[in-house]
Amino acid sequence: MKSKRPVKDKLALSVRFPKYVGYADYFLRTPVSVLVKNESAEEVSVRVLSESTEGLIVPFEAAADIPFESSVELNADAIFSPPFLAENDEMRECTVETSAWIEDAEVCRDKTKVTVLPYDWWGGLSGNAEFLASFVRPKLADCARVLSDAGQRLKKWKVDADFYGYAGTDKNAVRLIAAAIYASVKQLAVEKTCETDLTAPVSVVAESVAKTRKASTVQLAVFTAACLEAARLHPVLAVGPNGVGVGVWLYDSCFLDSVTDDAEIVSKYISEGINNLSFFDADDLFMNRNFAFTPSEQHFAQKLKEGYFEYFVDIRRCRMGNIHSLPLRGKGLHGYELVKEEDMSDEKAPTPLPILRKLNLEGKQPKNKQWERRLLDFSDKNALLNFAGKNALHLYSAGCDMLHTLLDEKGSLRLKSGADAITTAAFGGASADKNRKELIELEQRKGVVRVFADAKSLAEVALRLMRKNKEADEESGAKILYLAFGFLRYIDKEDKQPRYAPLVLAPAAIRRAKGNEDFSVALSEKEYFVNSTLLEYLKQEFNIDVRGLGGDVSALKISEISAMVRAETAGMKGWDVVDDVYLATFSFQRYLMWNDIRKRFSELKKNTLVSALLNNRMERKEGAGSEEDSGAPTETLVPLPADSSQYSAIALSQTGTSFVLHGPPGTGKSQTISNIIANALNDGKRVLFVAEKKAALDVVKKRLDSIGIGDFCLELHSNKADKAEVVKNIEHTLSLPKEGEDAGYFERAEEIVSLREHLKQPMLALHKKRRLGVSVYQAILYYLQNKNSPDIMDIESSFYDSLTEKKLADCKNMILSAAAAAKECGGVYNSPFENVNLTEYSQELRDTVYCSCEVVMTEIRHLKSYLGLLLEFYRQKVSTLTQKKLTMMSRISENLSSGIYDKYFAGVDEGEFFLFYNANRRLDDCLKYYHKSFKTLVDVDKEYEELKKFCEAGGDYRLSRIATNAVKKLSRAATGKFAEEDIPKYLQTLVEIYGAMKRICGNTNLSKQFTDRGGNIIFRRRTEFLADLYELHALASKVFLDYNPDAFNGMCVRAACGYTQPVLRGYLKAVESFASAQEQFLAVTNADVNKIREEDVLDYYASKAGALIDNIDMLSNWCMYKKTSEELAKAGLNFITDALESGRLRGENVLSGFEKNVYKNFLEINIPADPYLSSMTVGTLEDTIEKFRLAWEDFSRLSREKIRANLLSRLPSPDGEDSLAVEISTFTRLSKSNLRGTGLRGLFTEIPTLMGRVAPCMLMSPITVAQYLQPTADLFDLVIFDEASQMNTAEAIGSISRAKSAIVVGDPKQLPPTAFFHNAYVDEENLENEDLESVLDDCLALGMPERHLLWHYRSKHESLIAFSNIMYYDNRLCTFPSPDSLESRVKLVPVDGCYDRGFTKRNRKEAEALVAEVIRRLSDPILSRSSIGVVTFSSAQMEYIDRLLTKEIASKKLESAAYDREEPLFVKNLENVQGDERDVILFSVCYGPDQSGKVSLNFGPLNQSGGWRRLNVAVSRAREEMLVFSTMTSAMIDLSKTSSKGVAGLKAFLEFAEKGKTTLAVKSAFVKGGAGIGKFIAADLSGYGYECRCDVGASDFKIDVAVIDPKNKHRFLLAIVCDGDEKFSVKDRNILQVQTLKRGNWNVMRVYTVNYYNNPKREIKRIKDMLDKLTGADKKAGVWMQKYKKPYRAVKETAVAETALFVTGGENDVAIMARLKEIVALEEPISRAFLKKRCLATFGLTKSGAKVESKLDSLIDACAFRRERLLGSDYFFKTDRAIALDKFRVENAPFLRKTEEDFTPYEVVSLIRGVLGDRVALYFDELMVILCNVFHVVHPSDKFAMFVRDCIAYGEEKGLFVRSVSDRISLA
Repeated sequence: MKSKRPVKDKLALSVRFPKYVGYADYFLRTPVSVLVKNESAEEVSVRVLSESTEGLIVPFEAAADIPFESSVELNADAIFSPPFLAENDEMRECTVETSAWIEDAEVCRDKTKVTVLPYDWWGGLSGNAEFLASFVRPKLADCARVLSDAGQRLKKWKVDADFYGYAGTDKNAVRLIAAAIYASVKQLAVEKTCETDLTAPVSVVAESVAKTRKASTVQLAVFTAACLEAARLHPVLAVGPNGVGVGVWLYDSCFLDSVTDDAEIVSKYISEGINNLSFFDADDLFMNRNFAFTPSEQHFAQKLKEGYFEYFVDIRRCRMGNIHSLPLRGKGLHGYELVKEEDMSDEKAPTPLPILRKLNLEGKQPKNKQWERRLLDFSDKNALLNFAGKNALHLYSAGCDMLHTLLDEKGSLRLKSGADAITTAAFGGASADKNRKELIELEQRKGVVRVFADAKSLAEVALRLMRKNKEADEESGAKILYLAFGFLRYIDKEDKQPRYAPLVLAPAAIRRAKGNEDFSVALSEKEYFVNSTLLEYLKQEFNIDVRGLGGDVSALKISEISAMVRAETAGMKGWDVVDDVYLATFSFQRYLMWNDIRKRFSELKKNTLVSALLNNRMERKEGAGSEEDSGAPTETLVPLPADSSQYSAIALSQTGTSFVLHGPPGTGKSQTISNIIANALNDGKRVLFVAEKKAALDVVKKRLDSIGIGDFCLELHSNKADKAEVVKNIEHTLSLPKEGEDAGYFERAEEIVSLREHLKQPMLALHKKRRLGVSVYQAILYYLQNKNSPDIMDIESSFYDSLTEKKLADCKNMILSAAAAAKECGGVYNSPFENVNLTEYSQELRDTVYCSCEVVMTEIRHLKSYLGLLLEFYRQKVSTLTQKKLTMMSRISENLSSGIYDKYFAGVDEGEFFLFYNANRRLDDCLKYYHKSFKTLVDVDKEYEELKKFCEAGGDYRLSRIATNAVKKLSRAATGKFAEEDIPKYLQTLVEIYGAMKRICGNTNLSKQFTDRGGNIIFRRRTEFLADLYELHALASKVFLDYNPDAFNGMCVRAACGYTQPVLRGYLKAVESFASAQEQFLAVTNADVNKIREEDVLDYYASKAGALIDNIDMLSNWCMYKKTSEELAKAGLNFITDALESGRLRGENVLSGFEKNVYKNFLEINIPADPYLSSMTVGTLEDTIEKFRLAWEDFSRLSREKIRANLLSRLPSPDGEDSLAVEISTFTRLSKSNLRGTGLRGLFTEIPTLMGRVAPCMLMSPITVAQYLQPTADLFDLVIFDEASQMNTAEAIGSISRAKSAIVVGDPKQLPPTAFFHNAYVDEENLENEDLESVLDDCLALGMPERHLLWHYRSKHESLIAFSNIMYYDNRLCTFPSPDSLESRVKLVPVDGCYDRGFTKRNRKEAEALVAEVIRRLSDPILSRSSIGVVTFSSAQMEYIDRLLTKEIASKKLESAAYDREEPLFVKNLENVQGDERDVILFSVCYGPDQSGKVSLNFGPLNQSGGWRRLNVAVSRAREEMLVFSTMTSAMIDLSKTSSKGVAGLKAFLEFAEKGKTTLAVKSAFVKGGAGIGKFIAADLSGYGYECRCDVGASDFKIDVAVIDPKNKHRFLLAIVCDGDEKFSVKDRNILQVQTLKRGNWNVMRVYTVNYYNNPKREIKRIKDMLDKLTGADKKAGVWMQKYKKPYRAVKETAVAETALFVTGGENDVAIMARLKEIVALEEPISRAFLKKRCLATFGLTKSGAKVESKLDSLIDACAFRRERLLGSDYFFKTDRAIALDKFRVENAPFLRKTEEDFTPYEVVSLIRGVLGDRVALYFDELMVILCNVFHVVHPSDKFAMFVRDCIAYGEEKGLFVRSVSDRISLA
């Protein structure tokens, strides 16, 4: 060992401590170090120790390697003792001793003297100048007082008292604040205590300046700096040996260093012009100094100049250097107390109270932990909460920790009975055995553990425990044997009895010890855990949260766990933790499911859906499942009938998509599930079907059996499953023979597709949107709505061709606008505004029109005045003064006024002019006639007189020379040869001409104007002269009424003197004025002159102007109409305005007329052009529908056969050598030993592939899933949950994890899982990880795809489901109306009772009334056929009714009627009625007015959360009728006093029962808009006297027209279904709806829209013919019967009567066989029994026997007839026509057939078809009467009736009949 001496001399210590040490050194972490110097030539390892005997420092120790000839500095951070420094009140000297050690030897030591300063002392100028800033405490209360006073000063100075620092850049504002603080501090009148000497340590903080009013200069300066900093300003302290100054930055700034000695820069900063800083002398703050702020600034400047100050400490810069204010020291109860700066301020909220660490859960718990909690069992039966010590081994223990350690170390300990053979030991025995603790420990270390039991009991219990653990492992894969370390003794809340629950559980195992004499115990797993059930129970029941122990506790000892629990429960009276140790089995009802999640969750969470539920997040992947109208029948099979909503779910299930299937009551959930399973099995998938209730499994299993695949389904609902039965089922399936597929499968599928298209295409064509944006169906409706509107005949075809959807809509809008505008202005036909073509209205326009009308009216009055004078003067009349007449009259007046006619009238005698004018007129007439036959006028002037005489005398012209010459002249002038008999006429004309000429020339001088000198008339001049006169009379004759030219000439002659001139001129001026006014009027109104009618112009304009004046207020409306008219014209709709203005249309029917014409044209184009619509006929469609129905039924049968054949084909061959051979061998071996040594779980694990073949579908409960199936991911392809709303997620997780996809079936509107045995506690701290009420709700919350079952089938009367449908399902369920739906089947039975609210909580009278009704129904032979259920709203009422009913049923001996039936009577309350249904449900509300008449709104479970769901379940249980017995009416429930949805539902339900469905309000979003053609059909039928209802039904499915039975106004007679709704699938529309209606007692008829449009009369006649059949008014009744009827032909009987020996002897076999063949040939079809009877009869045998029967049977079989086995009998026939179901035979007396054996099903079915063809539908009893009459069955037996029923069922199977719920049969 090396010597340490040389080293000791070479090692030196140097401690670097500050000269002065105060609290600031600790607070601000003043660095301290030890320098170790090694002067030796070798490296040394040194351990350095520092300590202070006074307690100044905390002992310090450090180690270091010191290189040779080197030094190492060791930092000793934070070594000062804060309590020592905080409590030091005097300046004292302390010694710090530091020593260096090498190994254990001290090599050197150093002693350092340190001066310790009292609290709040500063080391002065020789100390750390920066530390001065730490004594500036701005949070002092005195600072706040100073600032408050300073604020008041600033207000006096009229300065904003803002102490929020440098809000702006105004230095004066900051200086004023500093001055105010200076003044406020000075106001304190502080007395100076001593002179300043900063060369030595000094106290820099006074106790309380404001209180003591005493301080030193440096203390007052520090306080003032604190006040400035409190005002959020930046103070600076100037310090010197004998002086202190206080400064403040006048803007937001600081020095570069925290302490500066540059006085020059400070001097610059305070100088005028710069003013960055303001300093004042601290001495001026004392009371004896009378200097204000500004003089004090000057004092400081003088001292600065004289060098008073050595350092300037910038407080802000120090704060930036982490030099913060020291805590404030004060006296407390236990010495000094330090208050930190943040604790001095009241600006911040108080520091939160510290939360002590507890054993509660920390952080959020994952969902799997919540699932575990949900599965825990808190009942008394659970040994994990109530351990009694029975069937367990109580172990001696010297300590739980030691025992567990020894078991872990040694592997196992041998079990030995107690040395004292103690057989019993109470809890706590372990602690009572302290005296033997050493012995116990010694034994256990040697490998022996004692048990509180004798050897025999020990062996028995150990063996039992070992066997139970092994069985559990075999059956469920879960080991249940544990060592329980420690027990919690607690007091039960209910019975106040002590309970014991194990604390720590360690999985254990019992094995046989060596020699098989003893048993040993071992740990099967090293880890132990705390009893989770207990932890959760404590939290929920006692709010003791120690759930933090529920995780990994491997770091804790068992004793520590016990101590923690003991501490948490210390406050509970009677509670304790005992350290007993037990070896026992622990499990509970749902232990296996819990164990799955706890132990095997890593495997479970591999499942996609489990992972989604765990993380509340799911990636939505929805497969593209086909829809019914597009899917291939061979892809998605429907072995059981399915509607389109069910089909959609089935198809989606095939894609592997997980989804939620909503199944409201009665929508066919079980049938849909069965179809899903069938498709999955057909596709080779494995299916797990899970349901809580066995009844749900049984229903599905029954349906699967019915379609032939039940053999491949294994039902394991109970955890007590019979292993032998399971093995037997598997063996049975393996033994099934292969079956071939029936031919025609694919052909039928193709036929279905073809027929579906034939039915789908017309519907698509009918509802397809076409060019105008409407379908043909919509167009037909539009047309029918407007069919009574007038036609618009002048619409051009080009307009139709140009129409588009947008243009049509625009046209309609414009037409509506035009109609509205027309209405606003009072109509446009004969409107006062007619021909007023104004479009833009304004006030100016109104005034202009009004003024123009007034002018016209004035001018008309003026003109009428002159017109009256003129007519009076000239003695004329005018009837209608048209514009033309007015013009002509103006011309006459103008000519008369101008003197043009003076040449005729002036100076002429009136009489002479009369002769002159008339002679000229006569001359004109004769000449006109003459010149028709002659070219020139012959001259007979000289012969005139003689010729005149000849003509007057008459005679033969040939006898007169004059006449003959005249004739000759005439012949020469003639244009042609004239007839002899015309000569007298021409001669007379010639005489007349010359006579007129002579009168013209002889009476007046006027003739001189046109005669020559000889007095001869010059005709040309005459014409010119008389032209004006003739024109005058032509005009006058057109103007004047009853015009007389002579009278007018006379007035003209008289007026020639000029006296009428004023009148004429006035009239002309009046006409001119009127014309001007007229022109202005037409211009203002923009009138079309061509549209002015030819009528009295003055009256027209007078009426027009007057009407405009009277209606001028409507001018704006007219302008709007005309503007719209222009738009119509632009759109080519002139015909609209023309029709309106012509009166052909009115405003109210213009749009309907337009639509009628447009849609009529649309239909005339589109229907013929569409190949499907144009060929649509009733017969074709009905025939296609029937084929489609039969094809589907046959294909369903073929589908069932195909699925079964596929499953059979997958079964392994017994002698096969494929991969299944090993598993078959394994199964054979295990089955022979009856699974000895293994359980079902082991069996399924051994033969997984074989199980997929023999039992691809397993029907199980959640518990049996955990028990019998390995937690293997994707063990199944599909898991289906039924009634998922009643299964919580924790129960379902295990099943979900075992399948690739899941279908969650349930109804979220029905009851959630019951909370009776389950844990309903909600962890408020982990709400986001809490499950919802059920797995259904959780899956919906994930956003899983959804499918909804929409068709409701259960209720036989729609009113039974209407309430739930409308209230809770938003009327989304499609329900079927009933023929008697005019009356509700939900009825209120009011009871005059009272609710015993405070005592029994029953309603006695209500119960008695209900019981009486039940007894009445059970006693009635007809009413008792309907099953009955009683539902109450409370448990007390249920028990009371049950007791009364039991008593009454027993007394009336009605047990058989009540209970011995398929659906026995039940009495249940709201909580447990889900899943039950009965024909009749009787409710007892129970609640109601009490004895005081008060109604409490507490309705038990209905008030609870989800109470409405209980009500929904209860009111949807009835199939036929529902009676509500209630003392309370709906009016008694005041909803303003409660917000319970359940109570609101009860009120609505009572109101519904009282008044019917009219009380239920359907949301507007779900109201079906607009009726189809039904209302038109109903209107047509009403003309025949039939009363109809349209859109009958309370749901989305409606019967278009329902005809009321004329003989029974409470029922409907016929349902007419139309094709208006396209949302239903082809099968739903054509098969489902009609078949379901028929089963519901409806007579159904289809009417197609296109057919009704094409020929409504034909369709109405078709309907009326059906109604006539139904009402018995059909005159052709019996036609169908005759069609099916044919005579019965029988073989004649022989005259000789034979004996029995004739048959049995054998010699006559040939003859008998010949007779049998003859009978079959003639009387086919014939039953075996009747064939034998007929054979014997033909041989004269009347009696038979066993031998005869046997012989005949053998002979019949030998004949090898064609036969069919039907209804349990053989029927023989020769040809297929005999069994064609289209003929029945009748016979005449004597009648051969008398019993059911004599008739064949073929004939019975045929007869029923014929009867129903005539009568549409009949009840079974009515059919029996007709059958007996036709077949002459006088006394039908019960067997005959049963035979007929079987025949009807056979007809149903063949798709011929539909049987309703009330046994009413109709044709399918």
